[in-house]
This record gives sequence, structure tokens and C-alpha cells, in this order.
Amino acid sequence: MSGGEGKPTSRARGRELALWLMCHLERRGEGSRAALELFWTERPEFEVDDDFLGVAGPQMRDIIEDSSARRWARRLTEAYLEDAAAVDQAIGAASERWRIERMDRVDRNVLRLAAVELRTQKTPRNVVVAEAVRLAARYGSERSAAFVNALAEALARALRDRAKADAPG
Repeated sequence: MSGGEGKPTSRARGRELALWLMCHLERRGEGSRAALELFWTERPEFEVDDDFLGVAGPQMRDIIEDSSARRWARRLTEAYLEDAAAVDQAIGAASERWRIERMDRVDRNVLRLAAVELRTQKTPRNVVVAEAVRLAARYGSERSAAFVNALAEALARALRDRAKADAPG
């Protein structure tokens, strides 16, 4: 997660931004895609004394101003939106007891990010799982970290191990 000084890397910050955006999109529905495109092209401005975001304001401002984090968040978010049904199907297949629509919104979107990263990026599997657990622990319920850990591991086995077994050679 950190770049040596305890500060999260741009990719870690990008995952956090992607989680915020995906939870927002899910709550607001399809009409939010235009707002998302505007977000990517027009960086939001924050007033110094604006308390709209409360205690998350300074952190949000730092993440939004990190161009590498924004690029990573955009890559993950757009990859999910391009193939949402397949990503959700992979999560549903990995979950033995929970239907995706019954999962907590944060847990569901953390798992979507993990599945996207496992499917489309070369990020090491242990990093994807650790970051999913970190986000779940930070933004989910007290049970989220354990739940996400188990399902992210199952997703990694299903998506990465199967891909290796199917690879020619």
C-alpha cells in the first residue's frame, strides 16, 4: 500500500477513488455516467472552507489532485462498466452463500474492483487481495474485511489460477 513513508501509493489511492465512484454510480443509477465523464474531464474544485465532505474533504481533495490516482481509478471504473455483467457473474460464481445483490454495497463494489483488477491487470494477486481487504476494513462493516478476504481469494483462484491452467504452453 505505501511508498515507504506511510503514504498510500497512487494505485492505492486510485482504488479508493474508484470505490467511491462505483458506490456513487450504483446508488445514483445509469444517469450518473454523464456525471462520471464530466468528473474525468473537469476536475472538481474545492473551496478552502467547504465542509460538504466533512472530515473526508482533505483526503478526497488529495486523491483527486493525484493525476496518477485519477488515471488508475478511471481505468478500473471503466473496465468494470465495460463488462459489468461478466464481473458480477464471476463474483456470484465465487460466492457460495451470498448473491451479489444481497451483499453490502461497499463489499460488493470492493469485490468488483478486485475482480476487474484480477481479470484485466497484471497486478500481483496478493496485492489485489490485500488492497480489497484494506478498503473493506476502512469503509465496510466490522465483518467486511473477513468477508471480502474470503471472496477475493476465491475470485483470485477462479480468475487467475484458471487462466494459468488454460494458458498454452
